[in-house]
Amino acid sequence: MKEKMLVIMAGILVALLPLVGMGQTTGTSDTVGGARLLLVDETKTFASTMRVGALAGILRKTGMVDLSVELVAAESSYGDPLAGLATAEEPYDIILIIPKGIDDGSVAQIWLVTRFFEKASPEYTGLLALSGIIDQIFQGLATAIDVSEDLWPAGYAALYLQQGWLR
Repeated sequence: MKEKMLVIMAGILVALLPLVGMGQTTGTSDTVGGARLLLVDETKTFASTMRVGALAGILRKTGMVDLSVELVAAESSYGDPLAGLATAEEPYDIILIIPKGIDDGSVAQIWLVTRFFEKASPEYTGLLALSGIIDQIFQGLATAIDVSEDLWPAGYAALYLQQGWLR
């Protein structure tokens, strides 16, 4: 049953994730679907690594995002995981932060960092599909939270927009 749900969610992602990249930039993009996603992994346990690998695999297999992955060694779940890293040549549409606190249960959120989208927008619908996949993979250990739901991803969005990580 869980496998069937994961396949359904992957199908939704294939259908809706291209909408995430629409309307965020006035330029054109070479990527399939136009959305660039940076997955930032702070986790260190085997179980978390397997979940992050499954998420990356699903995102790559759909071909609907240009996926980049950064494995970072974080001292705290609440520190800037991109501090000290060179800014990407081209900004991302989505930065997905998987905090190290998921390993020990101190953090139960995965942060979807984007610009703010109105709930009626197609971009927000795409983020909901991505959130559903994340929630399925992390099965109650953590839930995906976006900038409309919590100040933490919103704070990262403001910072990363200013630094050039996010468009």
